[in-house]
Amino acid sequence: MYRFVFLIVTSFVFLTCKGTEKKEINASSIISELKKGNHIHYHDKIIVDDLNFSTVSEPFLMSAAAFQQEIKSNIFFSDCIFLGKVSSNGKKDKMSIKSRFNNNVIFINCDFRDEVDFSEAIFYGLLNFSKSKFSENATFDAMTVWSKDAYFSEMKAEKRFSMVYSLFADNLYFISASFADRVSFQETTVNGKFMCNNCIFKNRAEFDLMKINGKAFFNYAAFEDRANFLGIRKLEEIDFINTKFKHDPIFE
Repeated sequence: MYRFVFLIVTSFVFLTCKGTEKKEINASSIISELKKGNHIHYHDKIIVDDLNFSTVSEPFLMSAAAFQQEIKSNIFFSDCIFLGKVSSNGKKDKMSIKSRFNNNVIFINCDFRDEVDFSEAIFYGLLNFSKSKFSENATFDAMTVWSKDAYFSEMKAEKRFSMVYSLFADNLYFISASFADRVSFQETTVNGKFMCNNCIFKNRAEFDLMKINGKAFFNYAAFEDRANFLGIRKLEEIDFINTKFKHDPIFE
């Protein structure tokens, strides 16, 4: 009798677990939906192969050295795993293709297993990578973000994280983010608030030559390696309430 009940319970648990497995989605099918102009929302999925947004629309000549293509749809991923690279850059006729996102781009609580690169992308809608994990290099260099707020709060970067030479029209949030490897914000401009409260920097952190036109907050942050603020340009003071520095920060 007990053995019979045990088998029923075991079978139920097995079926329940099997039923909650993430479904695999090929990256090419996502691009196909975007090419049709459809808004996309994927929850609790495994994205197979490289996801390259530069192939969504026909690129047009932006300069003598680069093309640009635009994506008009809302992009929303939550609780997804990306097995391949995620990028907004491509090539055509030996020239680079850059991407312009006209609507929201949201990756909430996503797990990126390979490299991520949104260099030189332009965003007109909300940009949100909150609670996401980057297992390989994550590059957000030379971006232009026109939305009021951009969120990277509670994200985790296990390898190099780079956001240099970027422009944010308003606020940039990294609250409670953690960086295991080197992180760079050199020469990035933030026209609103720059929020890094409760962040953990386990490797070198570079903020030199940043331009911050609002207030910057590093309250309760922990710097376990060198922190470089050399040449930082600011209109207001930077808050360092209960901030922990293992080494003296560099300001001049």
